[in-house]
This record gives sequence, C-alpha cells and structure tokens, in this order.
Amino acid sequence: MGVFCIRSFDVRGRPFNKARLWSDEKAFGPRAYFVTVSSPAQLNLDTVIEDDEGAYRCRVDFKNSPTRNFQINLTVIGE
Repeated sequence: MGVFCIRSFDVRGRPFNKARLWSDEKAFGPRAYFVTVSSPAQLNLDTVIEDDEGAYRCRVDFKNSPTRNFQINLTVIGE
C-alpha cells in the first residue's frame, strides 16, 4: 500500500495561526481537524467509520531539527 497525504498543516513562511490547511476530500475531508492548543498538538477525527481503520503515518518536519515519523494504527470497534 502506498503512502498518501490525507491532511496537511503547513506553517512554512507564515505565522502559526495563519497555517495553510488542506484535507483530502476522498479520505477524511472536513471530519479531520488539528487541535493546536493542546500539547502535543492532535489530529482529531469526527464520525469515525469502519473504513477509517488502518495504519497511518504521521510526518512532522521541523525547521531546525530532523524530520520525525510515527506510525499509528487505528482500530474501529463497532457494535
């Protein structure tokens, strides 16, 4: 399976509160949003559906530090 960008929060060349936001309409669309006032920041997902289940990679690029990668497994448990 390939790696796709499904959500982006880009502050390159702009203040943090003016971040460029993007979400893939075929993936989460408006259901996914960043919460940046928490520490650490979080990606929240509203109305989780069974098709959301899977492995996701989070990549964080820093200006003066190495890029960090995380893999998160999302398991959807339904009734």
